[in-house]
Amino acid sequence: MKKTLPLCSLVLLFTLSGQAIAGANTARLNCKGSHAGQVLTLEGEIPASIVEVDLELSYRGQTIGLASPKAETSESTDFRHGIFKLEAVMSASNKLQLQAKPKSIKYKGSMGAGKLNASFDAILKDAPEPFRSVLRGAELSCIYAYKI
Repeated sequence: MKKTLPLCSLVLLFTLSGQAIAGANTARLNCKGSHAGQVLTLEGEIPASIVEVDLELSYRGQTIGLASPKAETSESTDFRHGIFKLEAVMSASNKLQLQAKPKSIKYKGSMGAGKLNASFDAILKDAPEPFRSVLRGAELSCIYAYKI
């Protein structure tokens, strides 16, 4: 019995540490704006793996979920060099593309240090249906918060 107790303790520690790491490397994106007098938001979680993205685009009382595996996603982030681009593709003709205006990016911290906060103005280069024709070119103010 004495030999199994330390083993159980180790298993418990590994299990708990796995749970702590499960939410690690996640960025929270919160973008707000208005377009044609209506509130526009893009909010959600962007894990470092980018595989399990969970975003919502809301406009005129409608909300579209842009979540994996429905949406294939990619992200390019280098705030130091003025780069933030997020893409969620549902099909070749149905996608969301958000791109920061490089000179608007302000950030503090670094991903390497485990914590980064950024704010920037962004443009919806493309929007998914049913918002595609209405929201293309819409501008948003975004906050990006990353922590381990």
